[in-house]
Amino acid sequence: MGNIYFIVNDKSTHFIIEKMMQHSNLQGVGFQNGTDLLEKYHQEKPDMILLNTKLPGMSGLEILKEIRKLNQLIPIIMISALQSDMDKVVALDMGADDYIVKPFGVLELSSRIQAKLRRNSDANLYEAGNIIVDDKQHTCLISDHEVYLTNKEFSILKLLLKNKSSVVSKEVIFKDVWETDFIGETRTLDMHIKSLRQKLNAHEANVEIKTIRGVGYIIG
Repeated sequence: MGNIYFIVNDKSTHFIIEKMMQHSNLQGVGFQNGTDLLEKYHQEKPDMILLNTKLPGMSGLEILKEIRKLNQLIPIIMISALQSDMDKVVALDMGADDYIVKPFGVLELSSRIQAKLRRNSDANLYEAGNIIVDDKQHTCLISDHEVYLTNKEFSILKLLLKNKSSVVSKEVIFKDVWETDFIGETRTLDMHIKSLRQKLNAHEANVEIKTIRGVGYIIG
């Protein structure tokens, strides 16, 4: 199920988005302005964002710019009544993934959203804050700078990112990373977590690996 944040400036578009949510396996949260959306974004990241280009106060393009400073991966679709090629090019160059011109229907919007969510889920990319892990390329980037990780460190970080906002138990980490059952010995895992934390801190990651005593770890 996808979770979508959106801001639009007219009732008809708002109605179409809500109608699309009802007929798709999606959930949405609407906002009145960019400030509220960005505040919520820092608390909980959605799977996609829909932005009207013209909004009172902070414009959709300004919100797009702020989000892209924090996250290069989340799909962002711009919605606008402006039809010129230049308007589309400006939005896409600023980091939008798609640009939908009003008026549009429920089916078109649903198709565009599902395509972007599908592409993102197939990308083998995992992120939190300014950390991006590319499983296919076996790389870790922090603020666009590559960080060297050992195979075990990479696997631990990927597992935590795949389950971000959830506690990952030591049993699950041992089974996934070492392919063995957890037998109560934690020194090996502790050593790898310590090294991973040092590397994240050294490269100024804006999220951290937290210990949940007696259970496991969570990244956030």
